[in-house]
Amino acid sequence: YGTIPAGWARHLARHGTKTRNPDAAKLKTWIRRLYTAPSTGDLIAMDSTARLFPPALRRLIEVRDDTCRTPYCDAPIRHHDHILPWHNGGPTTIENGAGLCEACNHTKEQPGWNTTARPPATPPPTPPPQGRPRHHTQLTTPTGHTYHSTAPPPPG
Repeated sequence: YGTIPAGWARHLARHGTKTRNPDAAKLKTWIRRLYTAPSTGDLIAMDSTARLFPPALRRLIEVRDDTCRTPYCDAPIRHHDHILPWHNGGPTTIENGAGLCEACNHTKEQPGWNTTARPPATPPPTPPPQGRPRHHTQLTTPTGHTYHSTAPPPPG
């Protein structure tokens, strides 16, 4: 239990473990990245291996986004959506998550609609007052129109 050397982790991920335990077939190797605050070492985030957003991550998306992230929609969040769809390899992470209302989530799944997250290296359209970039998405409609959505400032 705890941190293991990177070389050992790679070996386990590639080959698993050799054991005669009859329950070994039930065991799975999984890797999860944990993110810590550089100054304190406190755990601040982790990757999820699940398709559905865990309850704490859903709540974090709700607090960050406040209302539906589709531009010009301020309906309550009903769906926690993968920006890059999970079935296309999209991770279940805060960066790849967006809070949407039910109607906007179903619309987004129709042909011709595309949503992308702004890469961290791309400056936001308008710099936030705190100087730290906030979560930003870009929505492209079937007609080719592009709209941007930036998460509101954190509460408080």
